[in-house]
Amino acid sequence: MSQIDTTEKLSEVPEAGHSLFALCGLGVAGIAMLCWICALAWITWRLADWLLF
Repeated sequence: MSQIDTTEKLSEVPEAGHSLFALCGLGVAGIAMLCWICALAWITWRLADWLLF
């Protein structure tokens, strides 16, 4: 039977604060992108309404 070498250095797990900060950043970026899409849709709707009617 072979033995597993446990002396190898394990990769360090990132701290919880960094992942939480990244998650909050992604949330803010997602909300900002959704606001931009809504704003562009609203402008397009108003422009089409003005051109057609």
